[in-house]
Amino acid sequence: MQLDDMIQQHTVKLSPELKAEVFDFILFIEQKQKKTAFRKTAQRKQQLKNALNQAVALNMFAGIDGVQWQREQRQDKPLFGRDD
Repeated sequence: MQLDDMIQQHTVKLSPELKAEVFDFILFIEQKQKKTAFRKTAQRKQQLKNALNQAVALNMFAGIDGVQWQREQRQDKPLFGRDD
């Protein structure tokens, strides 16, 4: 028997007031789950921000000409009018 079915079997026996209380608790748990997901997302964003700030501080691409690098990467893909 699935958990959903077991919960339903038990709630059917409750009075309307207790069913309302069960429903209120379910809404509370859903809200708690959303807050947890939001915190995890915010934490991941902060970690990415920190990593990007570290990359900037290292000045990793200081000696690279971006335009030249792009031309080298696209060398095998000629496009009409690019070298004009």
